Amino acid sequence: MADRDYYDILGVKKSAAEEEIKKAYRALAKKFHPDKNKGNKDAENKFKEISEAYAVLSDKEKRSQYDRLGREAFSFGGAGGPNPFAGGQSPFGGGFDFSQFTEQFGGGRTGGRRSTRRGSTGGFTDILSDLFGGGGFQTATPEPEAFEAEMTIDFRDAVLGATMDLSVAGSAIKVKIPEGVGDGQKIRVPRRGDVPIQITVHVRKHPFFERRGDNIHIDLPVTVGEAIRGAEVDVPTIHGPVRARIPAGTQGGQTFRISGKGVKKKGKDAGHGDHYYRVQISVPKEAPANAVDAIEGAYKENPRANLRTVL
Repeated sequence: MADRDYYDILGVKKSAAEEEIKKAYRALAKKFHPDKNKGNKDAENKFKEISEAYAVLSDKEKRSQYDRLGREAFSFGGAGGPNPFAGGQSPFGGGFDFSQFTEQFGGGRTGGRRSTRRGSTGGFTDILSDLFGGGGFQTATPEPEAFEAEMTIDFRDAVLGATMDLSVAGSAIKVKIPEGVGDGQKIRVPRRGDVPIQITVHVRKHPFFERRGDNIHIDLPVTVGEAIRGAEVDVPTIHGPVRARIPAGTQGGQTFRISGKGVKKKGKDAGHGDHYYRVQISVPKEAPANAVDAIEGAYKENPRANLRTVL
């Protein structure tokens, strides 16, 4: 099958130890395995080539024959004397017909699983078992590629979860939006007897809520009097209003936290993030002159005194 030198195929020197050969094959087999390169004929051929090389070099007797005679050791009528694989056997040994192996990756698949008979080479089948699942070389038939779809949902539905209708290929399906889904996140919807659907979720921006990780932030306007005297106000959260205290003398830009009123965290019993509200002091557009003078007179120092006026 392979025309190149087996050592070159695996990228090792002729003096390479058994473990080094095994390590090189393991890395290449993972890279070029057909399940990771669906539809890639070059990768499929490469996988067959490195598997053939490893089947010979991992067997001491066959490696010795190869070192002495090269590929002629495995050719009918070769200069090395009688063909050691006469009778249709390949360098995989133990009655292992390489055509059975290539058939698994060349379109001759049958049934729900793919398997290769375990031969007497040991090392070759063992490493396939290690790489791709025990019991010889068996890999489950890959799940069919999902049908791609997109949907845009409201901020509230993304945080709290919802069940929504989605039209796909002329039919409507129910989609369960998990609590706490994020913008750009993908939801996979399995369908019995049909191709699954993978939905990319887009979340509309909220007029005043902003999500940052598992926390939600909001700017909360308060009056001048509320900021000066302190007050109890209703703070809107995605879970409903919460009564909270504005301390006396609160400054614009101060941020306060309400625990557990954010987005549901991932993981079982992980709880919720928090809700943060930043105070914005709302100044009336018009006010009696005496009221303004009274407020101005209450300042004991220039509020900009700590700012550097010269760079």
